[in-house]
Amino acid sequence: MATIDIPGVEALGDQEETLGTAEDLREEVVLDIMQQEIVGSMVKIEFETSLGLCTGHYLSTELGHEEINLEADSFERLKRLFPTCNGAFVHPANRDWVEVSVAESIGGLPEYKIYSRIVTGGIV
Repeated sequence: MATIDIPGVEALGDQEETLGTAEDLREEVVLDIMQQEIVGSMVKIEFETSLGLCTGHYLSTELGHEEINLEADSFERLKRLFPTCNGAFVHPANRDWVEVSVAESIGGLPEYKIYSRIVTGGIV
């Protein structure tokens, strides 16, 4: 296990335990990612369109492709971009993307990369 080198510090002593090691930091990052995908978590997301930021939330499930409950102004933005828009979903194959559902066939569904994702709670 390698320690993090800090230039100009000869001996860290007790601080070494506080700072941790590179492996400790890597484990914390992995745990954060896993925590966001726990079934039953309420997740708030934002994604950016050419008309501005859209915000919504969804309840994480085992099945994937969750429907996103969009805020009213976000849904209006999508309706201006895609007049036949009838909702948005978490992309079934890549959870970092939002898939916009439209009533007409346009050769594929519009997609947006999720700008931010925050776990806000879960089912009790």
